[in-house]
Amino acid sequence: MTVATSTQSFGDVIARAQRAGRLVVQPRMGMSNPRDMRLGLLATKGAAATTVGTITLDSYTRIGASLEAAEAVAVGMELNGYPLVAHDLATTTGVLAGVLSPDFPVQIRHGSPCPEPIVAALIAAGLHATEGGPVSYCLPYSRMPLETATSNWARSCDLLAGVRDTGVQPHLESFGGCMLGQLCPPGLLIALSVLECLFFRQHGVHSVSLSYAQQTNAEQDREAVLALRRLADELMPDADRHIVLYTYMGVYPRTPAGADGLLTEAARLAVRTGAARLIVKTAAEAYRIPSIAENVAALEAAAVAAADERRAPAPNAPGDTGIYAEARSLVEAVLNLDSDLGRALIKAFQHGYLDVPYCLHPDNAGRARSYLDQAGWLHWSRIGSMPIAETLRPTRSELTAAGLLEALSFVERKFDEAGRSGLPTPARAAVASAPTEPKELWRTKPMTQLSAAPGTQPANPPSTREHLSSPATWAVLTIQSRMLAATRNFLCQHGFTEVLLPIIGPVTDPGARGAKQVDIDYYGHRYKLMTSAILYKQASLTMFDKIYCIAPNVRLEPLDTTVTSRHLAEFHQIDVEMAGASRDQAMRLVEELVSYVVTKVLSDLPAEFERLGRDTAALAALTTGPFGRRSHAESVATLRELGHPQNPDAEIDWAGEAMLSQLESRPFFLTDYPKGSRGFYDRENPQRPGFLRNFDLIAAEGYGELCSGSEREHDYAAIIARMRETGENPAKYGWYLDMVRQGIPASAGFGIGLERLTRYIAGLGSVWQASAFPKIPGVVSP
Repeated sequence: MTVATSTQSFGDVIARAQRAGRLVVQPRMGMSNPRDMRLGLLATKGAAATTVGTITLDSYTRIGASLEAAEAVAVGMELNGYPLVAHDLATTTGVLAGVLSPDFPVQIRHGSPCPEPIVAALIAAGLHATEGGPVSYCLPYSRMPLETATSNWARSCDLLAGVRDTGVQPHLESFGGCMLGQLCPPGLLIALSVLECLFFRQHGVHSVSLSYAQQTNAEQDREAVLALRRLADELMPDADRHIVLYTYMGVYPRTPAGADGLLTEAARLAVRTGAARLIVKTAAEAYRIPSIAENVAALEAAAVAAADERRAPAPNAPGDTGIYAEARSLVEAVLNLDSDLGRALIKAFQHGYLDVPYCLHPDNAGRARSYLDQAGWLHWSRIGSMPIAETLRPTRSELTAAGLLEALSFVERKFDEAGRSGLPTPARAAVASAPTEPKELWRTKPMTQLSAAPGTQPANPPSTREHLSSPATWAVLTIQSRMLAATRNFLCQHGFTEVLLPIIGPVTDPGARGAKQVDIDYYGHRYKLMTSAILYKQASLTMFDKIYCIAPNVRLEPLDTTVTSRHLAEFHQIDVEMAGASRDQAMRLVEELVSYVVTKVLSDLPAEFERLGRDTAALAALTTGPFGRRSHAESVATLRELGHPQNPDAEIDWAGEAMLSQLESRPFFLTDYPKGSRGFYDRENPQRPGFLRNFDLIAAEGYGELCSGSEREHDYAAIIARMRETGENPAKYGWYLDMVRQGIPASAGFGIGLERLTRYIAGLGSVWQASAFPKIPGVVSP
């Protein structure tokens, strides 16, 4: 087997970029699905920035639970990282093929106190860069004895050092500059980072990076990183080394503007202190694991912020508050304990010479305490037995529980308040101006307001009470209630049976573009909240020939959907399915249903439409005649003529969808999507291989998609083949495939987003206005 490999040392790549005046930016990214992991690496490589790749491992692998990781891989369970040890070598080399190059190495990030199997697996895959350390990946993340973790890391370093025999210099990054992420004064972070790198070098790894995690005050951070550089220069003058900065690792800002501001400050800090590499974080960090697109946006924003900082006048040198002296005292005290650094580290924690505040590991003395002053400077309030009494700043009273919580949220509040107050957020501006591919531009700037109603609406909901008590909300939800009644009446008249379908299950629709599924623990089994009921609709046709369901769906949409005015994380869908039906029959039913509902609400609720200022003449055209039709290929051609770079092999993106919608005065069907752009359940056209028998209903006036539907694949072999083509693991769909194997009817169906249809009919500026308790992506709400 030929193993993909990068012959260029990780440290050499970073050094070359630093000499060229470019900050290397790197994501924290790890996906369990090999296809997704590969896409993430390729997207990182293709970003408009100087990047290196990351494969972050899953929790099972981190704690050495290899059996559980293997079982998860076998059943296709989604994990919180890439299970490197559980995947076979061919899978990982397939992920890396065409990704690794002399200018694009990949680093394994893991968090394990027992990393030997990880190091062996990464070496086998042709990799030679990772991170961690005997202290930094033991005390914060495990209860493993420090002595055991130190032995594990010594053997792992020895194993990694063997890569030098291949002519490549392996690289290790200390995580010591982070520890718990918050409330550890900089002197101790610096000392731990330096000591771990000295430990690596003692075990044969000569290319190292010293880390520092952005803390709570930019000036203190600048002094700290410069102190780290000075100490490394003094103690490792002959080492291949660089400084890596971590964007803040504590409680993260919740607003996009706050998160952008924090990332910008991290990029500026890196440039001002001569750090060579920056690990970025995204605006999604406060809520969930970020998408690939969100990671790329953060990389590009950081790169632009760094470039801007290089053009700015150099700041004055920071003051000396004793950080360097404190770190030097700690390092020297540990080095004097034993010539073997592993034993020295163990003794240092036994004696309390190293003592991480608020760390609960049994081998940590736990006598040291810290606090934040009003400007965000970190100070010691108690030092325990640490040998830094001469450098200790004045203390104050101990933190109370309330004070601790306030300190933990200091950065979040600082940057979110700045964002809400309208202060500049350079990172957001940087994203908009970054030199990205044209197809990505829509992600970075808000769409034009598409409301057909007069006046303006706030971008986000007011308080729950204000929203619920608003006369406008009352009118909208009255219209929506009548829409639901009309829908049920119409479908009942046409012979449909309402079926109550599950909102949780072992698997859900995989075709929700860009959205994350939500896992729950169902009596020890991992279940999903439904993103769509499509699989259950097909199964229900073994009972009734015509069924419908109105139920909630949950999709954790990417944060870039907050600017589309058309996305909610929780919404309701009118799901319809018909046995033996064709796509054309399904489309005719959609036309008749929409026409019936619009006619009913216009007739019954004129006062509500007048209250909302909705131009009902724009809706009158919905009540007569069929809707227009455009093929996917025709739509792509139209968009390209308009200068929009729509991918011909993908779904029409949100910006393109809005552009097409704005061209029309009536809704229209968009048909014949290319195979591969939609889920495995959309039937391929037997007369036109490579195209699907599916459709979307696109509203006029810029409102975008209202409905999606298709004829369904119902043949077992065809479904298995489509699953594999789309990267789905058939093992996840056991109950569904059992039904298919035994026989389910051919069918066609569709789903209509209730809140989107309400928004269109009522003429609202944003879809959240069509929900009593709206869940906007990235916004925490009741």
